[in-house]
Amino acid sequence: RIAVRTVREIWCWQMKIGDIVRYRGRGWGEWIGIIIREIPGYAEYKRVVWTNSEDGDTTETSCEAKNLCVINEDR
Repeated sequence: RIAVRTVREIWCWQMKIGDIVRYRGRGWGEWIGIIIREIPGYAEYKRVVWTNSEDGDTTETSCEAKNLCVINEDR
C-alpha cells in the first residue's frame, strides 16, 4: 500500500532554516517568524524567532513543524 502525503505534510517536510513562517493557531495572527534551527526527531521541531508586526516585540520559541505555515522560502 502506498502512503499519500497531504499538502500540509509536504510543507512541513520542506521547511528549512531561513524560511519565514506563521503559526497556525489562534491568537498569533500578528506574529511573523524566521526558522533559525531545526531540531531532529519525529515532531520535526523548529526553533523560531518571532516578531510582532504591530508593536515590534520579539520572542523565541520551539514549535512543531505541523503548527507552522511557510509564507516565504529562503531558497
